[in-house]
Amino acid sequence: MNRRLTGRLSVAVLSAAILALIGAPVSASDSGNNNGNNNNNNGNNQSQHFFVIMMENTAYKGLIGNPNAPFINQAAQTYGLATNYYGVSHPSQPNYIAATSGALNGVFDDSDITINVPNIVDQLEARDRTWKGYMQSLSLCTTKLDHACGNQLYERKHNPFVSYADVQNDPARMANVVDLSQLGADLASGNVPNYSWISPDQCNDMHGRGGPTSDTCSFSHVQDLIATGDAFLKSTVRMIMSSDAWTDNSAIFITWDETDFPFVDVSGCCDAVPGGGHVVTLVITHSRHSHQTSDEAFNHYSLLATIQREWRLGCLANTCDKKNVKPMSDLVARED
Repeated sequence: MNRRLTGRLSVAVLSAAILALIGAPVSASDSGNNNGNNNNNNGNNQSQHFFVIMMENTAYKGLIGNPNAPFINQAAQTYGLATNYYGVSHPSQPNYIAATSGALNGVFDDSDITINVPNIVDQLEARDRTWKGYMQSLSLCTTKLDHACGNQLYERKHNPFVSYADVQNDPARMANVVDLSQLGADLASGNVPNYSWISPDQCNDMHGRGGPTSDTCSFSHVQDLIATGDAFLKSTVRMIMSSDAWTDNSAIFITWDETDFPFVDVSGCCDAVPGGGHVVTLVITHSRHSHQTSDEAFNHYSLLATIQREWRLGCLANTCDKKNVKPMSDLVARED
C-alpha cells in the first residue's frame, strides 16, 4: 500500500530432480556450474546466512543525503550500494511476491490472496537450506492468516509466505513464519536459518499507519518514520553482525519495496516497466570490508536471482531471464 494512504548427481539428474520439486525452469549453469563466479567457493556451506530486510515506501532521493537516516547513509558509504535499483510495481504486495517467486503471479494489489506457484521456499528446501520469515508484530494476530493486527502494526501484505498455497497448507512450513521477537533468541542460540526474511511492522518500516496525527506512527510524520526506521535498521544489523551467525560469505540485503505515495515514480528496469520506482538497496557482506557501488540496473528479481545463484537454487519465472535480470554479483563478490 503506501505510507500516506492507508528473494553428487549428474547435472541432468539434479536438474530434473529440482524441476520436479519446484516446477520451475532450471538450467545446467544454475544447478551445478559456478560460471566463474568466485564468491561461492563452497556451494554446500550450510553455515552461510542471508538476511533480507524489506522496508517500505521510500524513494532513493528521500533517503540518500537525508540527515534523519544517518545509519543508512553511513552504510551506503561503507558497504555495498546499488544505485540503480527499482521496485517492480505499485502497491506493496506485488513487490513482496516478486521478490520471493520471481513474478507478480497475478497479484496487482494488497488484497489477501492465496496463489499456487513455485517460490523461494520450494527452492530452499529442495537444496536442504533452512528458512524463516520474521514478521514484526505477528504475535498480535489471532491467526497467521489475519489481514491486519495491532492497529495496522502488522499487515499480511508484507508477509509473502502465508500467501503461497504450499506454505499455507503445510503446518511445518507455517511454523517457520514467526514473530520478529524470535530473531534475537535464534541469533543467541545459534539456531539461525540459512535464509531469513525480515519484515518490520509499519511503525518501523517507514510505512506508517492511519489514525490521528498525534500518533507518532501516523502517515503524516514522514521524517519521524524515516528516523525510526533508520534506528530499527541500525539495531537489527548490529544484532546480526555481532552474532555467531555472521559467518564467512554471509550477507544482509536491505531494500525498499517501492517509492512513496503518490506513486508518480513508475520507473523500472530489467523488462519490468512500468516499475515501482527508484529505491535504495544496501548489501552488507561478511567477506567484503570496503565500500562498493554498482550502477547496474537491478530490481527485486535481481535480489532473488542473487540468492539463487549463490546457493545454486535454479531460477523462477523472471529470474530465468538471464538477458534482462542480472544477479548483484559485484556487490556480493569476495575480496581477495
